[in-house]
Amino acid sequence: MNRTKLACSLLAATLFTGVAHAAPKPPVVLNGGGSSLAFPTYAADFAAFSTSKKNKDLFSYEAVGSGAGQNAFLNNDITYFEPVSGTNTHGYAAGALTYGTIVGTQVDYGASDAFLLSTQLTNAATGSYALSNVDGPLIQVPTIGTPITIPYNQSGTPSPLVLTDAQLCGVLSGKITDWHSLVPTIAAGTTINVTYRSDSSGTTFLLTQHLHAACTSANSNFSIPVPITKTFATEFGTVPSNFTAESGSGGVASHMTSTPGSFGYLSPDYTAIAPNSANTTSLQVASLVNAVDGKTYAPSVAATTQGLVHPGAGSTNPSPPATLAAAQNPLNWVPAVPQTTQGYPIVGYTTIDASTCYSAATRGTLLIDILKDIYKKGSNSYAVITTNNGFVPLANSGAAKFYTAIESSFLSNKSGYNLNIDNATTCAGLAGR
Repeated sequence: MNRTKLACSLLAATLFTGVAHAAPKPPVVLNGGGSSLAFPTYAADFAAFSTSKKNKDLFSYEAVGSGAGQNAFLNNDITYFEPVSGTNTHGYAAGALTYGTIVGTQVDYGASDAFLLSTQLTNAATGSYALSNVDGPLIQVPTIGTPITIPYNQSGTPSPLVLTDAQLCGVLSGKITDWHSLVPTIAAGTTINVTYRSDSSGTTFLLTQHLHAACTSANSNFSIPVPITKTFATEFGTVPSNFTAESGSGGVASHMTSTPGSFGYLSPDYTAIAPNSANTTSLQVASLVNAVDGKTYAPSVAATTQGLVHPGAGSTNPSPPATLAAAQNPLNWVPAVPQTTQGYPIVGYTTIDASTCYSAATRGTLLIDILKDIYKKGSNSYAVITTNNGFVPLANSGAAKFYTAIESSFLSNKSGYNLNIDNATTCAGLAGR
């Protein structure tokens, strides 16, 4: 072999060896988590989306509770999602429910059923609604409507068990402790075992938002007005002896299923009302009397939709922001519905928190694409997933107007506000999340 041929052979071998041993690019994975209420829905959404893209490694989700999800996102701190069992260094119990595998250290999105407070939203360094000097403005949008159901596990109850606000406030405050007080045919002395969320929970937030509006010093042992909170134990100086704390929706559902006499609060996807949910249980749910129209409603998709469409006193943000200044404030993008004038009375919205600017275009594009699919109008696989879990697609809810506004402001720039994800003007010079 002459020198020229030898040199060519060696070069080819070197190039081939380099290609063969080049490290594969890490998969693009959006890391996030938070709400256990929304976990079964989001997990199914991610699976459907990933299947359509023929790529299973697109999302990770840790159901650590809304409070931990918010903090993980706001601080861009993946340790809120770790370890996968036990309690992490921040004092939060790790999520019992997970989807996918975390890749990298960034937190791309947070999921919560409690909207962020003004104290969480303003960046002291910039004086704006920015996550940091590199991430750009914070985005907070509702994704699906939800009821907060009142599950129970007690034999001898009528079907359905019907409760008024006064009875609900009485049981959840410890004023009513005997099943006989709710159902006279049940033997006196049958203790109501109340199960509540021990973690920082958006489900608790939506429940206490209603209790704030419904409970009085006459019908409850709560301090009045009832504080709206993500941590239920803070409603008491001393938690009543018939109350048990459990972490996450899964923890509450598991304890209630195995505990006769139990009474609690959950999203529909952990109860018998959503039999097509991946996390459905045998728990029956109470129907509630709407204090305004006097009618009784089960927490069905139809009655939840009716409640969201008819917000009552104290409700805010019935329509999306109509000006640039209003649209820049994330507080204006989530309707609050503490009570309703028709339909099921305890309803609200679960939300996604995101950054405007991402370090790689693929991350922002991936987030835009999954949100567009979740928001799709009409009958589609994502709408079926939502309703199968007992929730209401945003386009069908009282916040239907938000569907168009979110698409035009955050998923595109039709609004001209430059608030959309990875907007070239807004993100110019920013490294991104």
